[in-house]
Amino acid sequence: MRVAHINVISELSTGRIALGICESLMRNGHAALLCYARGPIPHKVPGYRIGSRLDTLVHAGLARFFDCAGFLSRRATKRLVRQLQLYKPDIVHLHNLHGYYLNLPILMAYLAEADIPVVWTLHDCWAFTGHCAHYARAGCDRFRTGCHHCPNLRQYPKSLLLDRSKQNWLAKRAAIRAVKDITLIVPSQWMAGEVRRSFLADYPLHVIPSGIDLDQFRPADEDSVRAVLLHYGLREEEEMETAASVDEAASAQEAQQIKAKKKEEEPDKPIILSVASAWCAAKGINDLMDLQELLGDEMVIAVAGLTEKQAQYLPPPMVAIQRISSMHGLRSLYTAADLYISLSYEESQGLTLIEAMACGTQVICYNSTALPELVTEDTGMVVPAGDVGAAAEACRALVREPKLPDDCQARAFAFDRDRQSAEYVKLYEGLVGFQA
Repeated sequence: MRVAHINVISELSTGRIALGICESLMRNGHAALLCYARGPIPHKVPGYRIGSRLDTLVHAGLARFFDCAGFLSRRATKRLVRQLQLYKPDIVHLHNLHGYYLNLPILMAYLAEADIPVVWTLHDCWAFTGHCAHYARAGCDRFRTGCHHCPNLRQYPKSLLLDRSKQNWLAKRAAIRAVKDITLIVPSQWMAGEVRRSFLADYPLHVIPSGIDLDQFRPADEDSVRAVLLHYGLREEEEMETAASVDEAASAQEAQQIKAKKKEEEPDKPIILSVASAWCAAKGINDLMDLQELLGDEMVIAVAGLTEKQAQYLPPPMVAIQRISSMHGLRSLYTAADLYISLSYEESQGLTLIEAMACGTQVICYNSTALPELVTEDTGMVVPAGDVGAAAEACRALVREPKLPDDCQARAFAFDRDRQSAEYVKLYEGLVGFQA
């Protein structure tokens, strides 16, 4: 069985999910091809790069003014179609088709003509809207009957001039509905409910949560935790006393006692961590700043994934962390935190909550979109969306009476990447009638 995956990126975020499925396919004796527009060349999986950097820049630039994301890149998409025709896949698995690299009508026309099974994992809502990838914060449900007068034009994929949400919605519906054999996959029950309210409602639909690599996301050792705390200034380095004589040893012991007493009087502040690959108001960055103001000096909020410009706006004592270069560093941060918080308003699943729990860290989230599906009474707390005061009280409650790390890890085990990937392989084999 040969399966071709199409996604905007090759490794991070949704790319990591696609790669995991490809690797699972190959372990089971099948063939996989990852077609992608950005990111490094995959090492373990055959890859095909779609278009060029220039093509992406042109697509993004025109979409910024004319609201036509997903309707340009004609040449790059035709080349992709030729590659797929040469590869002769038994199944084409679609992921994120937005990201300024594909022409949706051209791709869908090929899939309709090829008449092969299509699996489409909807990592967000872009496929069935006329413009945006998320709409919950705006309180918009125009996607149900036909988008128009989009309230999210200034959000990704941003348009500064035209509003073509109505035309885009009609064009997407026509292009996608031309493909009869599509099986839709969503990562949460919330997303399933949204799809059932859209023009995709008639297609077969399965809920398969996205998984994480539990070999990578697990509690870090004490030395790694200490190192990451020192590196990001979340703890002060302790001075080590070296005694060269009896008198010096006595002095060192006395100094250590004084230091221990001071630490007792001024214990380390609890650390609250929040992580995102890209920060904006919908991800809760403004709410996190309000939360720090309410908590005062009780706790320290560390925000990871910020740009250099965003980092300048964080008020003290918040700690700004820009891009984390290694999985080891991210794992150590998750482990070091006393609790992890997501004040995001729009998530199709919420993988950072799962990653934190896998490292034994309790969690807090808003009661918004798919997030509350992940949190149990044994792993953390859910608070009303937008209620920063309730989030502050939840932080205090969990610091006073923390959840057990073992319970948090047990919850994360339900989202093992290998298990989720195996579900996809089983689905593929059912679609093509494969027998081992």
